[in-house]
Amino acid sequence: MRYLFTNRFGGVSEGAFSSLNLAFHVTDNSLHVKANREILRKQMGVRVVVFMEQVHGDRIVHIEESEQTPTCDAMITNQKGIALAVMVADCVPILFYDAVHEAIGVAHAGREGSRLGIGVKCLDAMEEAFGTRASSVQIFMGPSIGACCYEVGQEVSEGFEGFLHVKNERLFLNLQTYNYKAFLEQGVLPEHLNVSSLCTCCHESYFSYRREKITGRFAGVICL
Repeated sequence: MRYLFTNRFGGVSEGAFSSLNLAFHVTDNSLHVKANREILRKQMGVRVVVFMEQVHGDRIVHIEESEQTPTCDAMITNQKGIALAVMVADCVPILFYDAVHEAIGVAHAGREGSRLGIGVKCLDAMEEAFGTRASSVQIFMGPSIGACCYEVGQEVSEGFEGFLHVKNERLFLNLQTYNYKAFLEQGVLPEHLNVSSLCTCCHESYFSYRREKITGRFAGVICL
């Protein structure tokens, strides 16, 4: 198994998308995005990197062919030579690895995806498809916006009551802890949960929609 979380360096995109933007939908030059995705494919050493058309939902797709570009927010596979990618610019990128059954998964856990339980549902899908057990899976949660910067309105706070804190009479949400605790409740072992402490809004090495609005997307990528 190999995995990585990219940053914004090492690509060919320019301006607000400089330089390793991996998303077509952000109005970057499509030729630059294709070149950046090829850079990533070579770095991973795989035949293909499968990306999603992400919609902040909870649909999960089992990838069996390398030509797929599904509309979903999580993917699973046990196919070697195929890397799975999840793109973010503040949302939580989650990678899954089941060493026992040689299977992997990725999930895009923004506020709505987290509320819908996309991470736990991805784990459930791996259990159904491959026999994955929560007690043996390894999970990697990459850089994302932290509670230090993720201000939310009262209107979107329902369901997150235990993961909010107040600062200067404003509400801030901790999505990392929300997902971390959901995995623990599912039976994932604490020592198998790897959570990045980097806030994308604080660290300019990463694309951040909250900080920049017009920006690119970095990715979490995993392959067998």
